[in-house]
Amino acid sequence: MVDVATLLDNGIIYDGDYYKGIPYGQYIRQQGLPDKRTSKVFDIRDYGAVADGMTVCTEAVNKAAEAAREAGGGVVLVDGGWYISGTVRIYDNTTLWITGDSALVASKNHDNFVDAFVILDNAKNVRVTGGGRIYGNGEYFVYLPLKKPLLTPLEKIKQPPFLYDPMGYPIDTMRYAIRSRIRYAEDKYGNDQPKIKRPMYMLWANGCKNVVIENIILEASMDWNLCIDGCDNVKVSNIVINGNRHVANTDGIDVMGSEDVDVTHCFISTADDGLVVKSPRGHEHDGLNVACEGKLRGTRRVYFSDCTVLTVANAFKIGTETFYDIEDITCENCHFFLDIYPGSCSGIAIESADGSNVRNVTVRNITMDNVACPLFICLCKRNKFGYEDGCEEDKFYGGSIDGVVIENIKAVNAEVPSIITGYRMTKEEKLDLLAKESLPKDVAEKIEASDVFGKNLGNIKINGFDVTYRDDKEEINLLPEVHENVTDYPENSAMGDVPAYGIYIRHADCEYSNVHVVPRSMNTRECIVEE
Repeated sequence: MVDVATLLDNGIIYDGDYYKGIPYGQYIRQQGLPDKRTSKVFDIRDYGAVADGMTVCTEAVNKAAEAAREAGGGVVLVDGGWYISGTVRIYDNTTLWITGDSALVASKNHDNFVDAFVILDNAKNVRVTGGGRIYGNGEYFVYLPLKKPLLTPLEKIKQPPFLYDPMGYPIDTMRYAIRSRIRYAEDKYGNDQPKIKRPMYMLWANGCKNVVIENIILEASMDWNLCIDGCDNVKVSNIVINGNRHVANTDGIDVMGSEDVDVTHCFISTADDGLVVKSPRGHEHDGLNVACEGKLRGTRRVYFSDCTVLTVANAFKIGTETFYDIEDITCENCHFFLDIYPGSCSGIAIESADGSNVRNVTVRNITMDNVACPLFICLCKRNKFGYEDGCEEDKFYGGSIDGVVIENIKAVNAEVPSIITGYRMTKEEKLDLLAKESLPKDVAEKIEASDVFGKNLGNIKINGFDVTYRDDKEEINLLPEVHENVTDYPENSAMGDVPAYGIYIRHADCEYSNVHVVPRSMNTRECIVEE
C-alpha cells in the first residue's frame, strides 16, 4: 500500500516551529545491532517491510511483533532506513529496537491508526531503545495556524481580564499571541473545517509493568508524545522529544494512573506541557474516549530529574485532568526555557481541578529563562469527570493541594506574577452550580445546607525564589476583585491581573522565605500580596 496523506497541504513547517539547537550527542548514543546470541531478533524486513519512503509497512511490523509474542519475547528490529507504518503493538518480554539510522514513520493517512502510533500493549518487561526515531509527521494531523511563529518578544505584556474565551481575546493579550499560532485538529479559527481524527499518543505504554524507554528520539508528534498510562515500575532516560512547538496537544511525557515512574536526563521541545502528572477518570482527549478499565487509580511516586524542557505551555505540570489522588511527586535539577515568544506559559504548574487530593510535591533546583509565569498553584472545582457513587459531596467541592515544597528556583525574563490560590464562591454561585448537577437528593440537600463556599490550599512552603522580569512594557488592568475562576480551566491568565508583581497568594496556607523578585522598571505593584 502506498502512503497517501489525508491532508496533503498541511505539512508546511515555519521557522521557529522546531528548536534548532538540540544537543543530541548528550542524550542519544549509537548502539549498533542487538546481540543475536542473547536475544531472538525479529527483523521487520524479514516480514516484508521496505524502507522506500512510499510503502505502508504496518502489516510487516505487526507480524514481527506477533512473532516475538508467540516466541515468548525477543527483539523487534527496525534497521536499514525509515519505514512508514500505522498503529504498531508491542507485547510481553519484547524490545522495540530502532537503530540510529532508522525510524518508524507515521503514515500520513489518518485511517491507519487506532488510539496511538506505537502501543506497548498491557505488557510486562518491555523496552524501547536503539538510538533511532519514532517520527510522527505531526503537521499532517492538524490545520495550519492563523499566524506564523513569533521570533521576537512582544513589545507589551497584557493579560485578558479573565478566561472568558479559550483563545484569549482580546487580540492584544499575551494569551491570544500564543493561541493564534497553534495548529489545531479542530476548527478554532472559524474556517468551517471538520474535526480531524488523529491518534491520541505517539508512544503509549498502556497498562504495563517493568518498562524501560531509553536512547530513542520522538520527533514531529501528531499528539501526546509519550504517555505512561496505568503502569508500574517505569524507567525513562536519555530520550529526545523534538516536536513542532505549535502542534496542539503534543505533551512531552505524561504520567497518569501509574506508580513508581522515574524520568531522568531527557530533552523535551514541544508545544504542550513538558513533564506532566495526571490522574483522569477516563481518557477524553481530542474527541476520543478510551476506557481505563483496570487502571482506575491515582498516580504515585513519580520522579523527574535532570531534564531540559522547551514549551509554549507548562514545563512541569500536575494537571489538568485530576480525578484520582496524586502524591509523592518530585521534580528537581531541571532547566526550562524557550527561544520563541511569548515565553512558556508556566514553569511550575500544580493544579487540582477535578477532585484530586494532591499531596507531598517537591520541586527544587530549577532554572528558567523566558518562562512567563514561574509558579502557578491552583485549586478549583471544574469537575470535568463528574462524580462517583458515595463521594459526590467531596467531589462537589473539589479536591485539595497539601504539602508542597518549592525551593531554589531561579528565573530570568519572566513576564507575569506567580499565583498561589484556592477558591471561593458566593452562596448564590454555589446554589446555581448545585442546580446544574445531577446528584442524589440527600446529597444535594446536604450540600445546600452547608456553609462551605470554597477551599484553601494547605501547607505550601517556598524557600529560595529568585525571579527577574524582562524589562519590557506592561498594561495592568486591575479589577475591583481578582476573578476566582471556580469552574473554568485553571491557568495563570485565567484570573486577569493581580495586585502583586512577585507572588499573589489567596486562600492558602503559605510560608515563604528568601523571595527576591526584580520587576520591570515601569512596575507599580507590590512584590507579595496575601488575601
